[in-house]
Amino acid sequence: MIRVLDLGSNSFIVLVLDGEKVLFEKVYEVGLKSLMKDQEKAFEIAKQTLSKALNESNFSCPTYAFGTSVFRENPDFFHSLVKEFGIIGYILSEEEEAMYSYMSIDPNFEMDITVVDLGGGSLEIVRKNTFKSYPLGTHVLNSLFDLTLPGAKDFEKAVFYVKEQISQDLGKVYTVGGSFVAIAAFKKGRWDLKSLDGETITQKDVLNVFEKVKNKSLEEIKSMQIIPQGRERTLVAGLVVAFVICELSKEVIVSTKGYRHAVARMLEKTGRLTQPWRARGDLNSRPPDPQSGALSS
Repeated sequence: MIRVLDLGSNSFIVLVLDGEKVLFEKVYEVGLKSLMKDQEKAFEIAKQTLSKALNESNFSCPTYAFGTSVFRENPDFFHSLVKEFGIIGYILSEEEEAMYSYMSIDPNFEMDITVVDLGGGSLEIVRKNTFKSYPLGTHVLNSLFDLTLPGAKDFEKAVFYVKEQISQDLGKVYTVGGSFVAIAAFKKGRWDLKSLDGETITQKDVLNVFEKVKNKSLEEIKSMQIIPQGRERTLVAGLVVAFVICELSKEVIVSTKGYRHAVARMLEKTGRLTQPWRARGDLNSRPPDPQSGALSS
């Protein structure tokens, strides 16, 4: 049994895995990327959120915390946070985040797919032998455009901006990240990770969600009780990216897993993180990140 804490720019997610069985998985919205101008306040909110997550997932098992985009920019913040709770912590590089996200869908690198991982700070587009990271996370888009509800007056302008940066044919796509899950949740009428995993979404679904929410206040969206509280702040930015991804894709399938599932399986099985894509000769095997020995020895 193992507990993995996926600490991201938008949310903290706890996964407790026993073999292939998920014992506990829950999303805690935190919106850390937008709070980092006041790091003292951000730290208190992060600490409260993590404390709640740990208390609610109170299993006696090894626990590991992983940080992504917002913590790559603020490593001292991350290490201070995990030190508060005595947890082993590791900040994933862009490459590791992208490839473990890919492995959560295709662990043996056998499928002809693209994995799209959208977080608060970045967007990763990943194939089994390549990846690219874009500064198109939901909090980044919120800082560049007026996507505030009601109104979201810059929706079309933001779509054009994302299209300028991403134009390749993506083929069959699996999406990772709460923004895509939110679209599936609106389609189904409820947020349930198990039932939403594998749901397909289209541009029409994206526009249907936008039509449902564009004239509503954040409080009205909260009262709908479809998405976790806090997710409403990044909802429209997620719709912007999803609209473009759907346009460039043959089929878009929502995954509720994410990199945490790949690293949890690996750590439970072997007690260490490896980088199998490098062993396969993929990504031209760039030199390891200097910090990568933390969990790989």
